Amino acid sequence: MEILSRIDEATNLLEDLQQRVPDLNDLAIARTNGLIIVSLRKSISVGDNKSERLLGGMASALFSISKRAAEKLLKGNFNSLNIEIDTGNIFLIYTGKVILIALTKKDPNLGLLSLELEDAAEKLNTIFK
Repeated sequence: MEILSRIDEATNLLEDLQQRVPDLNDLAIARTNGLIIVSLRKSISVGDNKSERLLGGMASALFSISKRAAEKLLKGNFNSLNIEIDTGNIFLIYTGKVILIALTKKDPNLGLLSLELEDAAEKLNTIFK
């Protein structure tokens, strides 16, 4: 599959996810080095390249330390991270190739959100394998 068709498919997946889950604000797919592949943003101004780079960089840093903690402390593999903040949540889900990043509204439906994000991550794994 060509890279542009992968990006189109991933963009469609995120758009569909954002429509189905009202608690989602921002969604992005990043490489593990922090480079954003696709992003859909509500709370960060569209076209704000600095904010997009910050999102990718922070996600990469959180992924790196979480992956290392999983390997060194629990002798396991990193799957996902949920950070609860007073204004919303940050989810990082590693698909094996890319990181799905989700920023939520305050007090999201965590059950529905987790289910939908895990399903999207499985689809992304297929797209970017």
